[in-house]
Amino acid sequence: MNIDQFLQQSGMENAPDISLEAIFLSLGMALLLSGLMFITFKKSHSLIVYDVKFNITLVMLALVTTLIMSIIRHNVALSLGMMGSLSIVRFRTNTKDPRDLGFVFWSMAIGVICSTQTFGIGIIGSIMISILMIATGDNSEKSENLLLVVRGSQSNVTVLSDIIMKYNSASKLKAQNLLEDSFELVYEIKGNSRSHEELILAMKLKEIPGVDTVNLLTPSSEII
Repeated sequence: MNIDQFLQQSGMENAPDISLEAIFLSLGMALLLSGLMFITFKKSHSLIVYDVKFNITLVMLALVTTLIMSIIRHNVALSLGMMGSLSIVRFRTNTKDPRDLGFVFWSMAIGVICSTQTFGIGIIGSIMISILMIATGDNSEKSENLLLVVRGSQSNVTVLSDIIMKYNSASKLKAQNLLEDSFELVYEIKGNSRSHEELILAMKLKEIPGVDTVNLLTPSSEII
């Protein structure tokens, strides 16, 4: 019994003639290509913007699109309407990185390609997109946006700023709270939470008289 017979018995007319083997082949290929997309998404995003739940959703979107397009691909108008509906749902959701929108369309393209079983186009296109995104993306192993928070009392803020700029010229002052008997400086610095340079900077600041605490923060944890 194929999908065509099942749909007709369910009361759906003009159902496409699709065998179970073709469905499994399409879903298997969609899973393979979306796996490549999953790895690409992770490799091309830094830790501060990477969202594993969104990445899993992209894989699910590719599979869902494959299923839907396999059923309604015989109806061009209905197919285009469904694709538009899926894209509108994504447009109404905030993204951390503008490139995420491109991954949404990549996921939908995988579904369309696998439902029509034009696997050659899907493989070549996915490989090219993967290379492009990884080459132009943020390498989370090399660079992160870290927050350096310095708190204390009766210390020369200018000296602290000079030391921070000396060890990390790409640092940016995000907040500065100066009170009568205390201060707080918040810097955004480029680096790696596992790098010795950032740890050395934190230790140098801690040695300055008047500095009480030095916190080096990653997006999800505090390491000092």
